[in-house]
Amino acid sequence: MEFSVVLVVVVYNKKVEESITCKNIINNCHNLVEILIIDNSTSDLNNKEYCISKGLRYISMAGNKGLSKAYNAAIDACKDKDVIIFFDDDTEVTEEYFIEIYKALQECQEVDIFAPTIYGQDGVIYSPNKYNFMRNHFISPMNMEIPQNQFNAIASCLAVRMRVFDNYRFNEKLFVDQVDQNFFYDQRELNRKFKRLNVKILQNFYQRGESLTPEAGWKRLRLRIIDIMRQTRLLGGLRMRFLGFVKCCGLGVQIGRKSKSIIVPFKAIALALECAVIDQ
Repeated sequence: MEFSVVLVVVVYNKKVEESITCKNIINNCHNLVEILIIDNSTSDLNNKEYCISKGLRYISMAGNKGLSKAYNAAIDACKDKDVIIFFDDDTEVTEEYFIEIYKALQECQEVDIFAPTIYGQDGVIYSPNKYNFMRNHFISPMNMEIPQNQFNAIASCLAVRMRVFDNYRFNEKLFVDQVDQNFFYDQRELNRKFKRLNVKILQNFYQRGESLTPEAGWKRLRLRIIDIMRQTRLLGGLRMRFLGFVKCCGLGVQIGRKSKSIIVPFKAIALALECAVIDQ
């Protein structure tokens, strides 16, 4: 069965030619599928000119508008496609991944969303996982099954049939960290069909590295806290708001330990409390 596929790479303050993801997909399948670059950069890095020279589609978001708006821009630009695959700009995408994804798309027509097995730099399988609002449950070993009503994953290397977006868009109230989590929450509620691919993808996660400065840790944690608390408003109820506050406090302690900072946990508590009271 023939189907059209578009590969979407969201880049942020990075030259397209320096993106690990872009290098890999251009080398593996440049002439086979359409590649669309969504540029969330806050400065001009000549990405448009590079994309034109390489025959890549390009959309500038005119600044960092967040992942939800970037993904939705891609969806709206690719309504004629059958499958859309989302990528970060720093993922090691292999030829094996594309072989497996095309095989699965052919053989599993009933499946709506396909997720590869993503390992962090610490060897842990981070995606897909079993959903739990407070703390997702990581799977091990690689062939462990995940119930459909608990299936959860990150958006990187996620292949989605375009029929999913006939009446759905990513929630633009969310900026980055909870975008994919909220997407999967909604898709589970809509009874979508998920499938995990037995193909290994390596990805670096900022909080899992060997070292983390307090400044870098807080910069990303701040965005995550705001997103978590915004999602609790979407899910509704004071109980969810309270659980979100507790989760953010725990993350503050975690990043504080990682960055060896006693200030980060207190900043996390203050911001989470503020977000619980006032929508940011």
